[in-house]
Amino acid sequence: MGNRKNNTTLITVIGGIVLALILIVGTIWTGNSARRDTESAVRSVSLLYLDELAGRREQVVAANMQEKTNVIETALELMSEDDLRDMEHLQAYQARMKRLFRLEKFAFVDEDGLIYTSLGTQNDIEQYSFDRMSLSGPEISIKNPESEDKKVIIAVPVQMRFLGKELNVCFMEIDIKEMLSGVSMDAQEDGSTFCNI
Repeated sequence: MGNRKNNTTLITVIGGIVLALILIVGTIWTGNSARRDTESAVRSVSLLYLDELAGRREQVVAANMQEKTNVIETALELMSEDDLRDMEHLQAYQARMKRLFRLEKFAFVDEDGLIYTSLGTQNDIEQYSFDRMSLSGPEISIKNPESEDKKVIIAVPVQMRFLGKELNVCFMEIDIKEMLSGVSMDAQEDGSTFCNI
């Protein structure tokens, strides 16, 4: 009778241990499964959010580029024949357009590649990637793409005479930070990220 009681106790203890192991393993498995499902859901929501954010940033940049292209066309509409009379008048016109539209540079390029700015002429046409001889419509490019001082160049073709030379291109130069200021993202020390759209 004592053996039977010991066997029953042993079976009860073993059954209890097995039941406890099943509960522990089940709890761990359920916890891991819930964690994986939560991570998967968070990843899906994050990807959806980032995709939407990227789409909106792209729209903002495209709208900003179109606005700047419109600015250069408006500036050209404001030009009068008197502004092409001599270098002094051209530079005064360019200075007005720079102030009016808050541009870093508003310039013209002649058939020989000479650049006319509000501060004088420049001979560094090779720094610009647009083709002054075959430009047929607005073109957007980056100046100094490898440096930290990147500039966005928006160039449009023109046909006008100035001091016996043909002006082929009008372009504006804008700091890339200004162009992207409407879509900046800032990370804070506490890990929060703020997006400025």
